[in-house]
Amino acid sequence: MSTRLFTALVYLGWVVGSSAQQAPVEKPGGHIDLPSSKQIVGVIPGNPQRLNSLPVSMAVSPNGRWVVTVNAGYGSFESKYMQSLSVMDTTTGKIEEFPDPRTGTRSKQVLYSGLTFSSDGKSLYSSIVSASDPEGRQEGDTGSGVQCYLFTPEGKIVRQGVLKLPPPKLAAGRTTKLMKGGDGSLALPYPGAIVEVPGLGRRLLIAGSRSDDVVLMDYVAGRVIKRFDLAESDAVPSVYPVALALSKSGSKAYVALSNASEVVELDLLKGTVGRKLQLLKPDSPVATGSRPAALAMAPDGNTMYVALGNRDAVAAVDLTGAGFKLKGYFDTRLPGQTCFGALPEALAVNADGSRLYVANLGSDAVAVIDTHKLTRAAVARGMVEPDGFIPTEWMPTGVAVAGGKLYIASGKGTGTGPNNFPQRPTPDTRDNKAFLKPYSYIPSLLHGSLAVVDEKTAIRDLKALTVEVLIDNRMKAADERIAWDAAVLARTGTNASPQQGGQWTGPIRHVVYLIKENRTYDQVFGDLPVGNGDKSLTMYGAEVTPNQHKLAMQFGVLDNFYDSGEVSGDGHVWSNAAINSVYNERTWQVNYRGREQGYDYEGVVANGVPLEQNIPDVAEPGTGYLWGNADRHGRTHYNFGEYIASMFCTDKKNGDAVLDPQEGPVLPGSPCAGGNEVKPGQRLPAAWGGQLNRWPWAIPLLAANHPTKPELLGHYAEEAPDFNIRIPDQLRANVFERHFDDWVKARAAGSDTMPNLITMRLGNDHTGGTTAGGPTPKASIADNDLAVGRIVDLISHSAYWDDTAIFVVEDDGQNGADHVDAHRSLALVVSKYAPHPGAGAGAVVDSTFYSTVSLLRTIETVLGLPPMNNNDAFSSLIGSAFTGTGDQPPFTTDRANDANDLIYTANKSTAPGAKTSARMDFRHEDRADAQKLNLILWQDAMGAQQAPAMLTQKHKKNKKDDDD
Repeated sequence: MSTRLFTALVYLGWVVGSSAQQAPVEKPGGHIDLPSSKQIVGVIPGNPQRLNSLPVSMAVSPNGRWVVTVNAGYGSFESKYMQSLSVMDTTTGKIEEFPDPRTGTRSKQVLYSGLTFSSDGKSLYSSIVSASDPEGRQEGDTGSGVQCYLFTPEGKIVRQGVLKLPPPKLAAGRTTKLMKGGDGSLALPYPGAIVEVPGLGRRLLIAGSRSDDVVLMDYVAGRVIKRFDLAESDAVPSVYPVALALSKSGSKAYVALSNASEVVELDLLKGTVGRKLQLLKPDSPVATGSRPAALAMAPDGNTMYVALGNRDAVAAVDLTGAGFKLKGYFDTRLPGQTCFGALPEALAVNADGSRLYVANLGSDAVAVIDTHKLTRAAVARGMVEPDGFIPTEWMPTGVAVAGGKLYIASGKGTGTGPNNFPQRPTPDTRDNKAFLKPYSYIPSLLHGSLAVVDEKTAIRDLKALTVEVLIDNRMKAADERIAWDAAVLARTGTNASPQQGGQWTGPIRHVVYLIKENRTYDQVFGDLPVGNGDKSLTMYGAEVTPNQHKLAMQFGVLDNFYDSGEVSGDGHVWSNAAINSVYNERTWQVNYRGREQGYDYEGVVANGVPLEQNIPDVAEPGTGYLWGNADRHGRTHYNFGEYIASMFCTDKKNGDAVLDPQEGPVLPGSPCAGGNEVKPGQRLPAAWGGQLNRWPWAIPLLAANHPTKPELLGHYAEEAPDFNIRIPDQLRANVFERHFDDWVKARAAGSDTMPNLITMRLGNDHTGGTTAGGPTPKASIADNDLAVGRIVDLISHSAYWDDTAIFVVEDDGQNGADHVDAHRSLALVVSKYAPHPGAGAGAVVDSTFYSTVSLLRTIETVLGLPPMNNNDAFSSLIGSAFTGTGDQPPFTTDRANDANDLIYTANKSTAPGAKTSARMDFRHEDRADAQKLNLILWQDAMGAQQAPAMLTQKHKKNKKDDDD
């Protein structure tokens, strides 16, 4: 091993004996590694009880006896895959679940974030939304509005009617892309936050999260009596109202505009929009802002607190007299945390106003803040720090105070566990064949929890609890690692640091990052002769994916690797940002359970591209993406199809406008003039290789590409398509090869022009189902495998093999079974510095816990980049992949599936699920119904083969039988 490489590995904590490899502290509660890169070590305070998925909002009854959560996620088996309300009796601690049958698996409406009690405690209101039928025109549909419930003295919920919200008329010049079949002048009614306005009599104030407004409704008459227009752009939605609060007198209301970094005052008596208060708002109109996420009033009404989800802070706003001004900020980061990543999203104030509790979605903790510490002197010094933190389960989403108790809801509990058992049926799904498949769908395994913590006990034990939080965020062990690194750096004279990045300390100068789609470890690598695999679950083994099998055996098997995302909607964010946003976590489950939200991810929101609309992307994490990190720190970057919105010549057009607004306008001089597609036997464009089309299906031509992030402008391949499955990954590999050949020629001439970071989308392992005439699932996956092999072959047989590492990851594992965990997936790290296996070992197997975040941190470290946030700052590094002597030979592609024509195989009309597949949209990721697609893929891959016993056994209905 070279001295430079050895020094780099010691600095990274990769050398055996480094404290970076120390085992976590064992505690009575055990040790759970979370896909987010965090962990749960020990016992979580408050005895968390299981809830239905994603308790996104919480309300306390006026008498303090009842705590209710609205569970607006995908829905778990225990709740019959419906969304629900959970009611806790604070006197007994007992929880009762109330699934709402209007939110079944086939329903056209879903519960959302709004939840409030009436002032007398006899009624409960929640928001119910529909993107497909917002006016409730079809039989059985509620439309968008407010769901009313009778709340009995015994804590029972009785469903009543829905107060419908009509689509509001937008002001002249403003348009929306959300209402189907209209001219864009009517906004989509999509109610979020709700509060009762007692002083005005029988009134509800409702935030229109997708119509950029707040409406005042007479809930007895069921009519809107006033609309407050809050739009600030011609594009609607743009500001996203997410939270409401009332002044103590009830004459004024305040609304948090998440995407405008503002809080706005409403005069309810005059019916006017009042003053606006900007909170850490950036200068650039497209920059991600502070993202106000929640509001909470002090008991005396003199101060309002605003959680700033993208700034790890809480703003305190002075409301005394005629005041509406900033008092100062509280910091919600952990002790010693310098990177972004707390993500405060919910607030609660105790009875006397002395303490503020903040649910930090990103750090799995509740911050405890002494509000009296916000003095002028303290504000002059900066943000006021919390007194300490209380550990929670994964992703706290809500917090409330009642009777001296702190109620803490988490969105993902303790994770998912394995999904190697059939999706369990309910009366609603028993006849839905598409829903019932041989393994369980990952969102249905997610569940929330509700913990009850005694305030006095928590304050007494706050110091010890804060240490627990540091351990769970992997920051406690990091103290020792950083000290070790500092000693090494002092000896070597290197000015880099783990927290800041800096000079390169190893030989890697280039990273090629390949992002694939939706496979679990067992589904592909379960048949490897080494590692922890289950061959009975393998659908696309060595015969279909010979190159990835060969790569794993040569460069190392990572059999304990987990995708941080559950689906593509959050998976691509995690794969490029090592963190997620509050908006994304609160919405993706709604989208994936029934398409009632829209695919607001990868830089496309509300069927538009915010970058082109000159507004911020509401779903973007506060620290951006990996290519932005490279850009800010002097590393060059280039992109092939990732965070690119492509339009194809085969897409339906109306003049120059495309019916699907995500795909943008046709560019002048469109390449579609000569035809929309390349039929079998015709010649492909030169940019795609120029060869004859050997595939038995027509390949759509690319009309235009739209980068969805500003850092990608001028740094992307215009000819590289995004997702469309009908375009073989061989053509994407051809595009890369053309660029790579230019870099090789330049290097031979003495100039290294290859970008330091290359991000590439290779998504055909998603498959396009069994649509007749389209690629078979195995053809798509074999095509994807061959493209991976070709790219590694190309690099390893060039001069760039000396200083390039290739990282391969699945953005998520949602479409397969795994006997360890539904998040476990395949990842590869390839370079000439990979270690060789010992004699007779077959391959190097590293069973260390790694995640998508680990992979990103490794990329950053080998490129000398600092971490983007607190996740990648303290996650494990995939150091084993670079402990070799630097003599790994080049990789040679296995072209068997080209020679045997597997990659050119089309589905027959008799293929299982052919008709269902034909109705699915495979132009963009995860537009197809994953439930239906998963069953089709299993039937196609396994045929008449009898499923393993674990997939056919019948599950008894008993209380102990759960998804874990």
